[in-house]
Amino acid sequence: MTAAAMTERPAAYVPKGGYRLTGAGLLRSEWTKLWSLRSTWIVLLCAVVFAAGLGALISASVPSDQGLAGADMALNFAMAGVSMSSVFIAVLGILTVTGEYTTGSIRSTMSAAPKRLGVLAAKAAVYGAVVAVLFSAMVFVTFFLSQALLDDPALSVSLGDDGVLRALFGYVAMIVYLALLAIALGSILRNSAGSIAFYIGVIMILPQLATILPWDWVADVVPYAPGNVANTLILVDTSQSTLGVGESWLWMGIWLVVAYGLAGVLLKRRDV
Repeated sequence: MTAAAMTERPAAYVPKGGYRLTGAGLLRSEWTKLWSLRSTWIVLLCAVVFAAGLGALISASVPSDQGLAGADMALNFAMAGVSMSSVFIAVLGILTVTGEYTTGSIRSTMSAAPKRLGVLAAKAAVYGAVVAVLFSAMVFVTFFLSQALLDDPALSVSLGDDGVLRALFGYVAMIVYLALLAIALGSILRNSAGSIAFYIGVIMILPQLATILPWDWVADVVPYAPGNVANTLILVDTSQSTLGVGESWLWMGIWLVVAYGLAGVLLKRRDV
């Protein structure tokens, strides 16, 4: 008489039905990934403290006997650190993309979202929203703090003055635009060091160096460079600017469409 040998076999895992990839799910995923990293808190804190601190320090140091006046001059003092703090924002934006390629976690991300483009859109939406909220608060707090510290009545401006409120929101728009540009750049190059070097060298420094070249056409082209098209938005008086406010918004949109179009094509065509 023989007994049948019973072999224990693990039951095959059958996932529950009803799971569906949604835009809200992608946004929650990117939100969780962004805030789960300690570097996010550190870099954003550095960006805000640097921008607000430098603006307050310069405003408190401006002597009252220099004959300085005008709303643009007052905002230049208050927002002196904003342009530099954009480097922190751009670097963090790049790392939100390239960090996943470095660790290899991008494979899991793209396996969960095989169409891929939704991931890029979610990263841009989440990071852009965070930067917009954070810098909106920082810009207005710094403006009022700077006005309290400036000792020259000729530099006293208010939100009700012509162009001041628009210029303050222009600073926010500029930072958000650069943050979104950094996301696209990181997706295109997929390498942290290369993307950061490209951003600093090509987006920030190259247009400034180009202005010293002896060719007239260079001066005509430089205002249309990706890192310069938002400059009109931060001016109270735009009469001397090459681009108008509407043209500035248009070119910001054009550069973002070009950057995200290229990023989207490469994301679909390349392996992760």
